[in-house]
Amino acid sequence: MPRKHGEFSSVREAIIVTASDLFTKQGVHGTSLGDIAEQAILSKGTLYYHYPAKDDLVLAIATICLDKMTDILLAWIGALDREESMGAAITSLINSLTEDESNARLYVVLCTECIIGNTMLQALMRQRIEQWRVMLEVGTLRVQSRNAQLLGTRAELFFTLLSGHMLQSLGGLFKVPLEDLVQLLLE
Repeated sequence: MPRKHGEFSSVREAIIVTASDLFTKQGVHGTSLGDIAEQAILSKGTLYYHYPAKDDLVLAIATICLDKMTDILLAWIGALDREESMGAAITSLINSLTEDESNARLYVVLCTECIIGNTMLQALMRQRIEQWRVMLEVGTLRVQSRNAQLLGTRAELFFTLLSGHMLQSLGGLFKVPLEDLVQLLLE
């Protein structure tokens, strides 16, 4: 049975939450296991017991982050109304995927970790994005709209635009109006 650790239900949860927070503030490479242990008020030995290598912790955090996004996509598909416009449906999906700012920030950090060559994370993210692409295509079939089929063929573009939108807006660079992104997808 997991031991409670402070405000967290388990030591593992304390590690995950603390590491996720530090990764979004300092980046994965800017955060050491020592930083995580100190911030979580744990010994390094306890941290290493749960996650023997930093890559193990990164993959565990990535899985949780990506699971949240998968759950959002599943809920979106389940809530789609055949009479809903594709534009409204996509706007709703983007809003849902970006509503949890800490998870959106973590997703952007994980994308940057892929850029610098974390091959295990790249493989996990590639697999998930392929799963999401199929989910988006299935979702578009539930909406009776002339744009639905078009979006189904542009699923990769959707996730590319979503990542860019998250990066630009969360980075404080600039915000392209959501309506413009949706219109671009559906033209």
